[in-house]
Amino acid sequence: MNMSFGQALRELRLGRKMSQSEFANLLSVDRSQLSRVENNEREATLQMRQQLSRSSWRMALIIADEETDGFISNILKDVPNLDLHPAALKDLLLKELDEAEVALEALVMAKHIDPEKRRQSAERVYLELRDVSQKVAVMQGVLEEEFGLDRKQLIKQHEAEVKRGDR
Repeated sequence: MNMSFGQALRELRLGRKMSQSEFANLLSVDRSQLSRVENNEREATLQMRQQLSRSSWRMALIIADEETDGFISNILKDVPNLDLHPAALKDLLLKELDEAEVALEALVMAKHIDPEKRRQSAERVYLELRDVSQKVAVMQGVLEEEFGLDRKQLIKQHEAEVKRGDR
């Protein structure tokens, strides 16, 4: 099921049990502007998209999918029945990591074969890494949602650890 941006926005608002006025106030926009975006009559402003991305990992995936023309894809659109329980996501992520490892090993071993086979091997690695990154993004969102994690704070913490060489 492909849901438009406006439909996803309305679903988010209704899921939070908020009126258009309340949600518009939260986003610092006029209620009529929110209504037009929900009805796909108007594009969301950059400010609205940024606020939505910060407040909802699901909306962040939708926005990233649109803005990157699918480079960062919305796996929830591609796999609408994805089990979002952490245990199910863990098993799925481990499976994807195993497949990526096998593909990477094949690419390493392909250094002595013809360039076309190496290219095909590199494509397989790319696709496996894409699978991993999609599952990771969803798992991070589920963890944020389920445990009330502060994404912004955790990103800053991660960046500081990387700069210190702790990661």
